[in-house]
Amino acid sequence: MTLAIVAMLFSSCRKEEDHKSFIGTWGVERIEYFNVDFAGNPIASSLESYTYDPYDTNNGIHLVFKEDKTGEMRDSDIDSIGVGYDMETETFDHYIPCPDTVLVSKFTYSYDKDESTLYMTIRYTYPYDYKRVYEMKISDLTDNSFIYENAYGLDITERAYLKRISATPSKSASKPSAKRPHKPGSLLGGR
Repeated sequence: MTLAIVAMLFSSCRKEEDHKSFIGTWGVERIEYFNVDFAGNPIASSLESYTYDPYDTNNGIHLVFKEDKTGEMRDSDIDSIGVGYDMETETFDHYIPCPDTVLVSKFTYSYDKDESTLYMTIRYTYPYDYKRVYEMKISDLTDNSFIYENAYGLDITERAYLKRISATPSKSASKPSAKRPHKPGSLLGGR
């Protein structure tokens, strides 16, 4: 009985430390994602791929993971923001051009090493207040890079390739120019 309790305590302590592999600033090298239909299902023929310089703060996506299990997603690759959200069709009425914009989304996170899954919860306040939890399967994690996958089905898998920029969280970036349209989809593909 004592051995079982010690094993449970060790396991619980290890899970508390699992998130430490992510602490620091990560830059996106490439994302591959699908657009989604009105029901939120991926459209198989819509695969898009974007490649970035992970160190470029003027045109890219950075994830900052802090030791207290909070963080920020800094997306400087947005060139427009949707307004006039229609909840029935889940689309925007208009898009406003926004060059030189950095969208910062704050999140909380945890990592389950046994399941190789990173959980990120982002609270959005526009067009209405809600929280969304992203479950990302980590298919490869090293000290300097990781790949996450989001599998919708047999042949529909989104991927993001990230490279560690710094082992310590960085401060917010300056205003850069942007290229990629902001579309509904996965964590890095849109909201």
